[in-house]
Amino acid sequence: MTRDVEDKEESKTETDGSPKTYDLSSTGEIFSLIKDEPDEAEVKKHIAIHIKQLIEKHKLSAYRVILLHDNYYSINQFHSNRIYEAVSDLAKKSDILMVIVSDGGKIEPAYLISKTCKRLSKNKFVVSVPRKAKSAATLISLGAAEIHMGLLSELGPIDPQFGGFPALGLANALEKIASLSTKFPDAAEMFAKYLTANLNIKDLGYFERINESAVQYAQRLLDGKSFPDGKTAESLADHLTNHYKDHSFVIDADEASRLLGKSIIKEGTKEYEFGNDLYKFLELIDIFFSVFRKKTMRYVGSVEAGLDLNDQKD
Repeated sequence: MTRDVEDKEESKTETDGSPKTYDLSSTGEIFSLIKDEPDEAEVKKHIAIHIKQLIEKHKLSAYRVILLHDNYYSINQFHSNRIYEAVSDLAKKSDILMVIVSDGGKIEPAYLISKTCKRLSKNKFVVSVPRKAKSAATLISLGAAEIHMGLLSELGPIDPQFGGFPALGLANALEKIASLSTKFPDAAEMFAKYLTANLNIKDLGYFERINESAVQYAQRLLDGKSFPDGKTAESLADHLTNHYKDHSFVIDADEASRLLGKSIIKEGTKEYEFGNDLYKFLELIDIFFSVFRKKTMRYVGSVEAGLDLNDQKD
């Protein structure tokens, strides 16, 4: 029996004693599923079925669709392992569409995620960014042949973070203190004591090397692509890592298009519309899990097996 047939069988009414079914295009039905269905495995199954229906609705069945939808955890080795599991069997049999919702995380697993998807896709690896794909999530997107965006989509600077502190921030702080010492020489001794007490000089070199690594990873993912006149993989990698002064700076579709070109940045596409529909669905699911089950939700990897539920932290 094919997966399509199985899904249709699971959609039968319950008059014959089969398990209760849900039409998750209805908010009320989502509410009923999350609030009343006692079997967590059944909840996950119905959510996966609805996502498959969205894929069919938007005529995207030719893609292997994978998700990186995580509002709670930074990108790390868990994400790279889970996504590898979702695509490792492909061997170039189909293209890959990844829907990304993430504030970012570590650059190393992000680089490996992007490179893996590029390597295993049949012809192209594309991403849909319904809202935010920041920092390391932007790095993942740079490896894609196409980045599908809308009016509320945002990429962001790739600058690595450490405990919420940007890698370049330490050097910038040191330059600021040096400038203040020059401007107020009588306070130079006080500034020197402050630095001695609070700055580990090893951190400065380490943070700078990490930032340089981010540039190198971005350049490798961009190499071989065509860009607008005057733009190169090297210049774009440096720009996306070092140009912006705020880690949260919004790189919207217009700016992304100016930087990367319209051959990479796509707007108003079925890939974006699917990502947007999926985003709205999963955000509602997340709210209901939080309210009725005291759980947080993340969806990383395959449609069938990517949903994880975790107890809310106090």
